[in-house]
Amino acid sequence: MQFPGIVVVSESVLGLFLAGTWCRIFRRNEVRGTWRERASLAALALPTIALGVELVLVAAARFHLLEALDAARPRGEWAVIGGRLWLLLLLSTGLLSLLGLIFAAVGKGSPRAVGALWSSLVLGTFLGNLVLAVSFH
Repeated sequence: MQFPGIVVVSESVLGLFLAGTWCRIFRRNEVRGTWRERASLAALALPTIALGVELVLVAAARFHLLEALDAARPRGEWAVIGGRLWLLLLLSTGLLSLLGLIFAAVGKGSPRAVGALWSSLVLGTFLGNLVLAVSFH
């Protein structure tokens, strides 16, 4: 298995564990109505969105869609738009993870701890993907 394939598989496994966390949260019905408890739930929702976007971006890089986008247009106009969109989405995953940590610091309840944990993990995968994107591009 090539290196990008390993990254796709590892992020998919993280997604499965994150889905298990959501099942546990909803099964226990740990979310009430105060704004701090909703903030702790948002601390878990933001890294979920970020991990989903990261998985799409890494899968696109794995299946060489970015190179196909470069070769699709001789003048490269679509490649510039696609590259900027890819970079914007990659940076947004880091921002979502960082916001998840902020919401976990403000939140209250048990989703707060898992929100902080998942935000930290997804922020780590973002930093790894950022290093890989800069070093291999």
